[in-house]
Amino acid sequence: MTLTLPRTSTGTILDIAAQLLSYYGLERTNLINTGQDAVSIEAAVFRAVTGRIPNSFTRDPKTAELLLETNEPTQEALAWISAVLPTDAPHDPDTGIDDHLEHIRTWVSTPDFFTEAVPTPFEVVGVLQRAKQTAENLAAAPAQRIAA
Repeated sequence: MTLTLPRTSTGTILDIAAQLLSYYGLERTNLINTGQDAVSIEAAVFRAVTGRIPNSFTRDPKTAELLLETNEPTQEALAWISAVLPTDAPHDPDTGIDDHLEHIRTWVSTPDFFTEAVPTPFEVVGVLQRAKQTAENLAAAPAQRIAA
């Protein structure tokens, strides 16, 4: 018997975040750029999960980061984005926990060593779509039977 799991809601979150970035534009250094109405990847994911972006995203980055770190669906979506990036996520050697926020921020704002260019908004949306596809493919994988 093969059990197919339902599509993950993480895929939906990543799809909505990609649409938000396509519509509002990509902010590379802050969580939100109110002058241009551009949003960061993290803010787009948080809005896809909660339906809103709190004022702390523009006024209090520490509180915004705490909101990102304590929202489980947001963390899961950010972990999938980090997983499909071409570099490894930095991690805390004491805990062994990967820092997905730092990984994404570094990737989106640091020029590539070979091309000397930062990822374009189109490439960022592509990464979100790849993360969505990866999350959905793994969620649809048949469940393994455990022999008793």
